[in-house]
Amino acid sequence: MSDPDPHTASAGPAHLDVTGVSVRFGGVEALDGVDLVAEPGSIVGLIGPNGSGKTTLLNVISGLVHPSHGSVRLDGEALDGYLPEERAGVGVIRSFQDCRLFPDLSVRDVLLVALDAHRPVGVAASTLQMPWARRSEREKRSDVERVIESFRIGPFRHHRISQLSTGTRRVVDLASIVLARPRLLLLDEPTAGIAQREAEAFGPLLSRLRDVADTTIVLVEHDVPLVFALCTQVVMVASGRVVSSGTPDEVAADPRAVAAYLGASESALAVSGARPGVGSVPGGHGRAEGDVPAQGDPVGDA
Repeated sequence: MSDPDPHTASAGPAHLDVTGVSVRFGGVEALDGVDLVAEPGSIVGLIGPNGSGKTTLLNVISGLVHPSHGSVRLDGEALDGYLPEERAGVGVIRSFQDCRLFPDLSVRDVLLVALDAHRPVGVAASTLQMPWARRSEREKRSDVERVIESFRIGPFRHHRISQLSTGTRRVVDLASIVLARPRLLLLDEPTAGIAQREAEAFGPLLSRLRDVADTTIVLVEHDVPLVFALCTQVVMVASGRVVSSGTPDEVAADPRAVAAYLGASESALAVSGARPGVGSVPGGHGRAEGDVPAQGDPVGDA
């Protein structure tokens, strides 16, 4: 895979520093003094039981939820007063569990729409076919084609989104994120609900996403072996608090993490981690098997 083109490359991966973040919903303490650091270019995995506060933490970082205490800093700059769209403007991009794509558009057109949202050309300039507007449109088409090739979805460029398997729609969603030039990418369960065969390819796919987008990733994911195989740092959250944080090996060996969520011996985790995305830790979460990927799906041979 070639290096990313300067038109699709970001300004470089960001450093994230979350300090003492607390969030209360009524009488429920969703987050209680959470700290998190993501070094530039790292992939940080958030794991923990349902309802532990992982998605709430992503919402705080992206500006969808305002904490009662604590701060979020990007490269040392406080984002506390930034709205979600303002955070997106400085490179904080949030992805959701469900792919919010236009079902009747082709893959290529969806990516062009995503790029238009970040590099708009005025209606008047386009209508009058001003030279700079034509040049901009050519560059956008070229950028979209480069991203299509990077994510190996060329055979699907003219397929409607509604014709794709769930896994391939996820790949298109991730490709559209690259076009937003993220400096910090927040992913909420990218493998949720997809077939096992497709899920097994998401480790290499997410690594490729990090490299193509030249970004820092904070990832919420229930597939613990995938997280342990992919991430440089793992943060385990339970009942709104950080229970364990460190390298995958350190968290896997932490009795507090095993007792609170992992529910397996160190040896069982090591075996699972050798095959990222395959199976689940006892007491963990299963995988939807009903979604059959289309023949030649990019996540099947990533």
